[in-house]
Parts: sequence; structure tokens; C-alpha cells
Amino acid sequence: MAKVTLLQLLKGKYPNYSKVEVEALVACRQLKIDGETVTTLDTLYNAESEVEIVTKRYVSRGGYKLEKALQSWSLSVEGRVVVDAGSSSGGFTDCLLQHGASLVHAVDVGYNLLDYSLRIDKRVVVHERQNIMGVEHLEPQPDGAVADLSFRSITTSAKHILNLTKEGWLIALIKPQFEVPKGEETFTGVVEDQKLLFETLVGVYSALREVGIALNEFTESPIAGRKGNREFLALLTLGSGLDKREFLELLNQLI
Repeated sequence: MAKVTLLQLLKGKYPNYSKVEVEALVACRQLKIDGETVTTLDTLYNAESEVEIVTKRYVSRGGYKLEKALQSWSLSVEGRVVVDAGSSSGGFTDCLLQHGASLVHAVDVGYNLLDYSLRIDKRVVVHERQNIMGVEHLEPQPDGAVADLSFRSITTSAKHILNLTKEGWLIALIKPQFEVPKGEETFTGVVEDQKLLFETLVGVYSALREVGIALNEFTESPIAGRKGNREFLALLTLGSGLDKREFLELLNQLI
């Protein structure tokens, strides 16, 4: 029987799924072929293999991104109040609740974006049509924060978000497409050039240091952005963290 790649197999059975979406299913362990969980894109399958898409654990892909940070860095949000800046449909919020957060402030400039299951959850305080940069106080005060912001650099927003918290920590999703230096002629919306990606992330590190923000942990998101952009997770605090040499060593391992 003829063998096909995973992408070919999915294309025949689920033609609307893009390559990026298939990669996300694999990263989130949401895809089974003939009853076995798929962990790589490289395996060949029978063209008639049975495909199963497993029910997702979180309301959106963001939950899997935050989950990696919590697990990789052994961080606990048990019993904590957290602000989710740029909550959108609530992937980060959902992940926080499933990992024991007692309450989440879901802040977003949009309206009616948060998944209904979270909207009616008593542990979620919904702050719609609110730019996190305009929020001066939250009650109860958050212990820490998470952020997934679009069309805004984390370097100009992190300090404000950190100042809203008691414990002074922020898990931020860093999206290089919103961090590329202005005037970069080769930029088309997707950061494909590895040199540009490297320089952009070093620039983020340096800009954060200049405003007194430390980068303590750094890893790549298990899921790319919807257009294929690589994304990264960082643990930010006010104070000391990785020095530049340590950060460059870590970055060289990732890129």
C-alpha cells in the first residue's frame, strides 16, 4: 500500500487545515493516526490510515504556549491572582485556571472575544474594550501577569504591566514581527531571515534592560503564529536576570 506524508494524509481528509495548523495539532498532541498520538511530521503513513483530531484542552492555541512556559520553568500559579494582558479568546486565561489560578483579570481592547465558558466563570473578571496601558489599578491586585499583545512591542508595555502586580513577574509572548526595527526594508510581516530574527530578539533584550527589566527565562513557543512566525516566551521581572552573555548563549541554541 502506498505511503504518504502526514501533510498529504491530512490534506486528503481535512483539506481546510494549513501546514501551520497541522504542526500546531502535532505540537499540542491533538492528532492521532491509527490510534497512536503523532509526535513528528516525518513519519510516513498508509493512505487509508485512520485520522483522529483529539478534543483540545484549551479554548485556543495560546493555552499550549503558556503551558510550555509553566512546565519548562517549573512555575506555579496555584492560588494566585493573575492579569492576562491581551486576553483575546482566553487561551492564556484558560491555562492559568487549569493550573490553579484563583482569579484572572482578562484585559483586552476588543469586545466579545473571550470564550463563553470563561466569560461565565466566576474566577474570571472581564475587562473588555480596555487597553492594558490605560489600566492603572486592578482589584484584587494581581500577583503576577501574562501577556500576548499584538501590534505593540513588549519593550514599551512590560514595565507598566509589571507595576500592576504584587510579585513583579510577567510571562510574555514575544512576537518578533512586532519587534522588528522600523525601517527594516526586507520585512514583509513574516520574520524568515534568521539574522534579522536574531538581531531583533537581541534588540528586545537590550531595550528591556535599558528600562530596568530583567529577562530571567527564555524559550521558543511550541506553536508558531498563524502566519508562520516563530514566537518566544520570556519570564520578565524588575531587577536582575540573565546577563547578555547568558542570553546570547541561550539564543544561539534556539536559532
